Amino acid sequence: MKKALFIILCSLLFSFFAKSQDLSTIIPDTVAEGPFTMAYGNMTISGHFMDSLRTGNWLTYFPTGQIHIVEHFVEGKRDGIYFKISRRGSIEEQSEYIEGELNGQKIDFNPGGKARLIENYDHGKLDGLRTVFYKRGTVQEESYYHNGEKDSTSKWFDTKGNKIAEYNYKAGEFYGWQRTYYANDVLKNEQFFKDNVSEGEYKAFFSNGQLQETGYYKNGLKIGKWNEFDENGKLIRETRFKKGKLIDEKNY
Repeated sequence: MKKALFIILCSLLFSFFAKSQDLSTIIPDTVAEGPFTMAYGNMTISGHFMDSLRTGNWLTYFPTGQIHIVEHFVEGKRDGIYFKISRRGSIEEQSEYIEGELNGQKIDFNPGGKARLIENYDHGKLDGLRTVFYKRGTVQEESYYHNGEKDSTSKWFDTKGNKIAEYNYKAGEFYGWQRTYYANDVLKNEQFFKDNVSEGEYKAFFSNGQLQETGYYKNGLKIGKWNEFDENGKLIRETRFKKGKLIDEKNY
């Protein structure tokens, strides 16, 4: 019984290890020239060396002989198309490389074949549109990147395709209006940020569009008069803040 459990545990550990490790890290750097083949667990890796560097197409196979990974190398660095294929024959990942860095589009797929994630890279850094999908294929997030950081507008959606949030970024930080929405596309709240700090007017709304709360921020702290309303527009509470501290309160 203990021996069987040990074998199962080793199998699970290997499966996790194989999925999580970049197979390129186990390739020896002692082969100078010619074809190369090695076993990796129950898989097989094969390719070609030139001047002690990997070159051309390299393939990783499942025990059945089915291809698991297809990658291309130039002078020891990934360069060109990269594919990872599941045991069921569906593509898990396809991406593009140049001189060892992601460059161009990278797509991760769910087991059913629908895209899970689409990213764009420029020499190893996210650059352009990045789209995340729910399992059923609808968009969960659309964000724009520049030089590896969020830049411009990011939008979030629920599983039915309704926009639930819209955030603006500059060099990876909140900059501009940040808004959330109810599922019926009615604005839920909005707030302005500058250099990742809330600044200026804040507004919150009920699902019927009626104003719920309003006030101001300065350097990330509440200041001045803040008002709260009921769903019919009646003022129910008035508060005053100084540098984020409540100094006065009235309930109606």
